[in-house]
Amino acid sequence: MSESPRPARRKVVTDAVREAAPVLALLVLLALATLLPPDLAGVALRLESADRTRANGMDAAFDRLPERALVLVAFDADLGTYAEIRPVVRAAIADLQGRGARLAMVSFTAEGRALAVAELSRLQRLGGGVEEIADLGFAGAAEAGLIGAIARIVPSEAEGSIVEAIRSRGADLDAFALALVVSGGDLSVRSWVEQVLPRVPDLPIAAIAPTFLEPELAPYLRTGQLRALLATLPEGLAYADGVAAADGGRTASVGAMPMLVGLLVALGLIVQSLMAPLVRQSRPDRWRRIG
Repeated sequence: MSESPRPARRKVVTDAVREAAPVLALLVLLALATLLPPDLAGVALRLESADRTRANGMDAAFDRLPERALVLVAFDADLGTYAEIRPVVRAAIADLQGRGARLAMVSFTAEGRALAVAELSRLQRLGGGVEEIADLGFAGAAEAGLIGAIARIVPSEAEGSIVEAIRSRGADLDAFALALVVSGGDLSVRSWVEQVLPRVPDLPIAAIAPTFLEPELAPYLRTGQLRALLATLPEGLAYADGVAAADGGRTASVGAMPMLVGLLVALGLIVQSLMAPLVRQSRPDRWRRIG
């Protein structure tokens, strides 16, 4: 008579739960923390940085812009890290538009172009803002496209008042008062500093980048090659919350709900992985009973 498989199944599940217990406990605590009232959450779950040096640097870079400045948003984030910087990017675009800047958006990577289109579509759905951004499309070819854009960045088929303003200033990178580079892994701000800045030395560059790029980009900020840099989650959230406070809350700050949803998804995936061994071992028994 064969031994019942139930003790073996129980042991597999027990071992899996024991290994995952610390992660489950941490996720549950974080999920509960996001539900704290705002006055307590500010102390118990303060995501933004108390040091606003870099957030103030981005504010200062925008403050230097002339009235109705032409600003190029080089949108080359990647799908894997964009979730980290998305709130900061949206806050920066809203901030620039609130200051009256005329924005043009371009991408040099395929993933960056897909994300740029998604952001433009979001603004269109919200019913405002998209008409104030000139879409210069996908320049392609990564660094080669970036170097080619130095002399001509406006495609021949592009139209609109902002496009005409860029053309009237030469249709090259010298037409812009600032380049805001939304950086990713495929084409980082480093390419702008090394390839563009020597050729267009009067173009100020500000950057938003995911955390993993911060060690690579921080030296450029210290040397002044970058006018401003937001490259960690706390400093990015500090900037985004500052923008939301300055415009009376019209720009949404980063709240607890997105984090809570992410944590619940993570909890669901962990529970699913814990149940998988039990489901796999129960199926042979079921088929044996049917047979």
